[in-house]
Amino acid sequence: MKILAGFFIVIVLGWLVITTSMPRPPHARPCTNEWLSYIDRNYFDVSDGHGHGPDLGSSEWLGSVEEMAGLPVKERVPNEQRCQLIQSQFERHTYIINQQLSWFISF
Repeated sequence: MKILAGFFIVIVLGWLVITTSMPRPPHARPCTNEWLSYIDRNYFDVSDGHGHGPDLGSSEWLGSVEEMAGLPVKERVPNEQRCQLIQSQFERHTYIINQQLSWFISF
């Protein structure tokens, strides 16, 4: 039984290592399509997993990213400035993300 439990733990830990990432801050200029796609692909999936959710780069999408990044949602601030605040957050913090489990931590 101990061997089976040990095998299970190794499998789970291996899966976690394979599916968890520490993305680098994007190099593209904030708010460009390249920057938005990088955030969506490497940091936070704002959709519901079925292709629904706010449009990439919309005010609602930026609000979701701000919230997940640990920033206050600033809907009244121009989108360019919001993108720059998000970029600054990514540059100041390290994120460990597992999109399959929908969890992330930052420090």
